[in-house]
Amino acid sequence: MNPAAIFNLVAAWVRAQKGTPEQIAMVLSQLHANDLTWSPVHLDLSSRAERDRAMRLLPMEIAARLSRPEAGCPHRELHFRRCPSPQGAEVMSWPPEGVAEKKPFSVRIRITAQTLPTSRELLVYLSFGVRRWMPVQGRIATDHGHSVYLAPTVPYLPELGNSRHFGIAKIKRVKGKNVNGESGYAPRWDDALARVLDQAGCFDGLPDPVKLTDSPLDFLQRHDNAAALVYSTGMLDSEKVSAGLSLADREPLRTWVGNELAPHLHPVAPLSRAKRTVYKSLGGITEGAIAAEYLKDVVGPRLTVELLTGTDHATRYALDRLAMRLGAPMPSVEQLREGETLLDLGPVTVGIRRQEAPTIRADLDRDGHTAQAAVEARVEQVAEMVGPAAHPTVTLVEIAHPDAYQGRRRGDDPKFAIRHGLLRTGRLSQFVTPVAEPKRPARTPEGREPSDPNRERFSAAVDELFRQLGVRPRPLPGPVPGTLPRQPALLALWMIRQNNGSGPWGVARQVPVAVLADPTGQHVQVRAPKVPWQELRGGLIEIGSRYAYADLKCGPDDVVRFVKEVVAEAVEAFPDTLLLTHAQNLRGVWKTLTNEHLQLDTLGFGAGEPKPISTFPGLRHVRVRTAEGGETPECYGVRDEGTGQPKGLWSFLLPRLYGSTGGKPSTATGAVKGVSKLVSAELSGKLVAPRLKAQVWNAQFIELLVAGAQDGDEPEHWAALAHDLREAAPYVRDTTVLPWPLHLAQQLEEYLLPAKIGDLDESEPTEQS
Repeated sequence: MNPAAIFNLVAAWVRAQKGTPEQIAMVLSQLHANDLTWSPVHLDLSSRAERDRAMRLLPMEIAARLSRPEAGCPHRELHFRRCPSPQGAEVMSWPPEGVAEKKPFSVRIRITAQTLPTSRELLVYLSFGVRRWMPVQGRIATDHGHSVYLAPTVPYLPELGNSRHFGIAKIKRVKGKNVNGESGYAPRWDDALARVLDQAGCFDGLPDPVKLTDSPLDFLQRHDNAAALVYSTGMLDSEKVSAGLSLADREPLRTWVGNELAPHLHPVAPLSRAKRTVYKSLGGITEGAIAAEYLKDVVGPRLTVELLTGTDHATRYALDRLAMRLGAPMPSVEQLREGETLLDLGPVTVGIRRQEAPTIRADLDRDGHTAQAAVEARVEQVAEMVGPAAHPTVTLVEIAHPDAYQGRRRGDDPKFAIRHGLLRTGRLSQFVTPVAEPKRPARTPEGREPSDPNRERFSAAVDELFRQLGVRPRPLPGPVPGTLPRQPALLALWMIRQNNGSGPWGVARQVPVAVLADPTGQHVQVRAPKVPWQELRGGLIEIGSRYAYADLKCGPDDVVRFVKEVVAEAVEAFPDTLLLTHAQNLRGVWKTLTNEHLQLDTLGFGAGEPKPISTFPGLRHVRVRTAEGGETPECYGVRDEGTGQPKGLWSFLLPRLYGSTGGKPSTATGAVKGVSKLVSAELSGKLVAPRLKAQVWNAQFIELLVAGAQDGDEPEHWAALAHDLREAAPYVRDTTVLPWPLHLAQQLEEYLLPAKIGDLDESEPTEQS
């Protein structure tokens, strides 16, 4: 690329900034085109600094190879172009598929270079998906931008040559006046981009944003200066193309990429299954009544359950689930109208109370108020209406579906305000959407009872109340003979983060929390800085009350000190403890978790040499890494008769390193691995045409590193335990992404991080792959 073109854009960016003419002139006087020169780069992968550079450059080089004009994928004869990517590199098929059917989409391949702990080898990971395009006019947001991919055939600047690289700009609806002087909202290009391009003299090269959003398909079909407006959920009443690619498309795409990159790069060999189980009979929701004696141990002799439900129908669903969980008949809806009903369960008395509370559950009143003021007013109103809780109290709140709070109505969502109004009075809460009539009769296999989505939703919401109380209906099973000598306690560390301005009070939070479950899993404690260990219910209330409004960012030294304290306290309390950490969540402040600094069988706490794990009697450590940021590979099962999506634990390239895959969730029962979006495929012996709206599900590969073990341990046992714990959440039907203690720790965020509130939420909806 001509350095003069780069310099012209830099100068245009400077001129577009909000500064005085004198400031801008001063900066420009210090910049010179001849400061920019190209020079070759030689990489020494044994150097840490140059390996980091290689991790950036290698994906770009691969993307350049895959996007050569002559490089065509035989699967649907796809050709790819490079496009911007926040990490690594990305190529996207062009021209789009499905244009004739007005269901346009492109295939995208993301490429990243990754490392593994305790290894200096670089690995290349591929991620396959689709980018869906808007075919017709739809809803354009006012509070965030919508990405537009641009494929100009003429360079924007004369110093540039033609490129096969996409550009990206953003459009959103902005208030202004039309040619007739009337006020209203219309699509506009992002202001910051528009100012720079205007200064560079090439703003007119962008398509008219009104024409583009009114007739997006016209721009998709262009041979010259094509533009593609990205579809994201909510822009249309129903999606035209489902998200993601099934194995029927991923496997041939991976094979093509492998052939293009050979012999320089080659696929790893298939991973072998680790056939080990430590905790059997886990998985699925733990049904049945909660023992009254155990309930008393967790919450005390008195519990109140409040139902803030708007209809009798919703109230009955909630009562049905409470009857099952408490093992006792419930009062009728009519009885609840007369006040609280007490249930004598022997060791514990449970009160059931219902309030319709329409003013509590109503949308936030933003008329003449800022979002922060509206939230604060509702918090005060809720606290005043319900009054302090005299004993442990949980509240089920029926509230409108999240779809009702999209676009301009995002700021009307009252969930955060309701939760913290109840929290102020000592109550824990859970939300549930209203009873809904099914759009079509459910298909029920012969011999089975018809499913009732309303009942399932209310059952899950009631169960969440017991989860917040720290109630586990059944203890964890004992270890399988020949694996672990004793059941360990389970310690999970989690970092709760919120950036400045992303919540209603505009505060920043960086708070470490710890969850400690006894070996049975039936007694859960939580801890945070300045919050001592206590049972989950009280801990949620104190952590939420202390930190919900506090502008607090614990630095690395504070976090490491906290980690050291809680590890020591857990080791002192139990003879065996499994420490679970999440790499992407915690390594930014606890550097010992990074691949670069991690040393097996040690724990590092800031300055000084890491301590051998043997100095912490009975402690083991498993570090979990998820697919966030593309840091774990995509995966599928291989066998003689084809590909599949097996569930299991897998040995992964290095000693002590394992991969965990879960089964297909109940929400993806309609996903079929053999259905293609691109070509006709054989399914159950029949040739099936491409199905653009077919549901897609692909297993996430969870990396488990046994980072710390004691002498005599078999690391595979501890990896298997972490894998088994993905099935251990007692109120979740499906495999969780994180092992149960980490899953529980992550859920503490709901009492510190607000629901997204109106214009304070600047994030753009992203398409799932």
